[in-house]
Amino acid sequence: MQLPEHAARALELVRRQGRGVRFEIKKACEQERWRLKVCYAPPAGEGETQLGLLWADDLAGLEALKRKLEEEGA
Repeated sequence: MQLPEHAARALELVRRQGRGVRFEIKKACEQERWRLKVCYAPPAGEGETQLGLLWADDLAGLEALKRKLEEEGA
C-alpha cells in the first residue's frame, strides 16, 4: 500500500515545515474503514493540525504503511 500522489506531496510539505510530526490510524464510526492521518504543529502556530492522508479497508496495510512512513521520517 502507498500514499496517493497528492497525499505524498502534502506529507512532504508537512515534514519540511511541521514540528512534532506523528502518524495515527483511526477507525471510521460504525464502518470497517480506517484513516491514516499525520498530526503536526504548524511552523507559525499553536496547537496541533491533523491531515488525513488515506482511507482504506485494509487495517494491516495501513499499519505497515504507517511504520514505513515513521521509519522514513526518523
